[in-house]
Amino acid sequence: MTYKTFLYGALVSSLVGLLSACGPQIEQAAAPKPITPQNALALQDVVSSQLAPLQLGGGDYLLLASEKRGLVLVDASGRERLALDGGTVERFALQQLAQDNWLIAVYDEDNGELQLRLLDLEEGSPRIRYLAAMATSAPQEALCFSRQANRTHLFAIDESGLGHEYVVHPREQAWQFTEVRPLYFGEQVSSCVVDDRSGKLLVAQPPLGIWSLNADAEMDEAREVFVAASALPGASFGGLWLDARSNNLWLTADDKVLAFNIHAPEQGPQFVETLAEIKPVSAAVQQGALLALEEESDRVHRFAVTLPEPAAELQAFRGPLEIPRVRASAQTAPVSSGGDAADDPAIWVNPVNPSASLILGTDKKSGLNVYDLNGKLLEHFAVGRVNNVDLRPMQHGKFVAIAAATNRTDPGVSLFGISAAGEVEYLGLRNLAMEDPYGLCVYRKGADLMAWVSDKEGAVQLLQIVPGAGNVDWSLRQLATLEVESQVEGCVVDDEMQLLFFGEEDGGIWRLDIAAFLGGEAGPQLIAAVDGERLAADVEGMGFYHAGDKSYLVVSSQGNNSYALFSRDGSQFVGHFRVDINLDKSLDGSSETDGLEVSSAALGSQYPQGLLVVQDGRNRMPSQSQNFKLVSWADIAETLNLP
Repeated sequence: MTYKTFLYGALVSSLVGLLSACGPQIEQAAAPKPITPQNALALQDVVSSQLAPLQLGGGDYLLLASEKRGLVLVDASGRERLALDGGTVERFALQQLAQDNWLIAVYDEDNGELQLRLLDLEEGSPRIRYLAAMATSAPQEALCFSRQANRTHLFAIDESGLGHEYVVHPREQAWQFTEVRPLYFGEQVSSCVVDDRSGKLLVAQPPLGIWSLNADAEMDEAREVFVAASALPGASFGGLWLDARSNNLWLTADDKVLAFNIHAPEQGPQFVETLAEIKPVSAAVQQGALLALEEESDRVHRFAVTLPEPAAELQAFRGPLEIPRVRASAQTAPVSSGGDAADDPAIWVNPVNPSASLILGTDKKSGLNVYDLNGKLLEHFAVGRVNNVDLRPMQHGKFVAIAAATNRTDPGVSLFGISAAGEVEYLGLRNLAMEDPYGLCVYRKGADLMAWVSDKEGAVQLLQIVPGAGNVDWSLRQLATLEVESQVEGCVVDDEMQLLFFGEEDGGIWRLDIAAFLGGEAGPQLIAAVDGERLAADVEGMGFYHAGDKSYLVVSSQGNNSYALFSRDGSQFVGHFRVDINLDKSLDGSSETDGLEVSSAALGSQYPQGLLVVQDGRNRMPSQSQNFKLVSWADIAETLNLP
């Protein structure tokens, strides 16, 4: 027994009991009389197990998978209009790209490959054109398309339950499959469908039920039961088809066809009918009639039924908030530690050669990494569990800047010096009377270098970093303690205004006038509360983009994977954006961002207006350890129409 087989078996064993008790239940009333077909479309040598309706040139058609002829297209009367010569196809996915323009993904069993085809019209007649193919290691059992940020994504799940998400897109003379992430289910997956309006991927998996999970790879998977197996008659179910007009999900189960409202499955099926004569494996609705197909059949049965309609309140269903997207420009090498490891970046601007500037990034399980602006790892300091890092330039005989990082291995702050040549040197650890040093931000007050450091479950301390002549005689001097109501990690100081901004993860953004606080005249003010849209908990990383009167406070809004811009004083919301896939550079977007840093310095031709660096909690394309994404401020300014 392989490890994967064991894992899938354990998954099924542990979940089947749980899922059988969940979900809407079909009342066991007296069995209704089976309905008989009104008529049937007789096909010629198709041998099909899947159908889907579509429109071309204003007319209704049916696309069918064929075990003998690949794909077959028939009109509403059953007259064959087109066939894909050769190939054994049992599964396909269908997505409309434009009017009279349909993208098809098929699994060809004869060649063992996923294929992309385009169905359109040529001089009024349907045609199917080849776009691309990709070999697979196992037969594919379920295929479905998703539309995300004007891109086409394909989900493909094989017979062992291993799924893959791809972006499929044109590239020069052919289309390309770019893998985004793997997905793990288990055996017996029968079909899938994506509701683009809610962003949900639905997967039928007898004997467990129908799963719902987020289709967006940059979101939490949030896998949950859409319909449990106990709510479905019989042990064989699938054939998922979504009627986008009515928000109803259609499926087959033994000799029945059912429909659930996609947004309220807990209400139970909106439609249940037992079919006479056949056990359907694929069903859909066309021209007000129910169409059903028996496995490996040459007949499409048409039933006259009363179709369900969505409730009035569900017609106004509001999908996820659409947030503008900015493509990633580059990324760093992944951190060496697995799991949740990368955390917080800092940017050192080389005053002589800005293109040779550095990015410092924490691996909170291992130490501090140093990268160049191309994301190449230059050096790793294995100094322990450093969490947050920040730096400021200073006048010193040996160094032009000092970086500080909270260290949770031996509670304290690790110090690093940066020379004019861009060489980073470890200056050692300075211990603190703190249980768990967590957040940190450095700032300048005149000629002095200061730092705010938070205890994960306690107060925030104000420290002065006192320089030494050598590496070992630098010290920290505690100046004040700020009591806070809950956990604080992200913080930043506007050096010129001497204002501290810090994030209360579940509360929002607080501002503190440092001088007034030290004089006993002021405390923190909540200036931007978490509202779930502009700012969604957790509030994490913070940075300042300084450009005179066009300066912005940039904040990681972890709960909706976005980055919020506020006015310099934090009082006005300017806009927000997400970091998106860059297919031209094979870069994924970013999500679950902990720390960030931003600079307005012109850092060469790639970052003429500055650079934003954000931690990426889910490093995709391919799936790897966490890293940091680099984003050109020029792209942010263009997307948000900043002055």
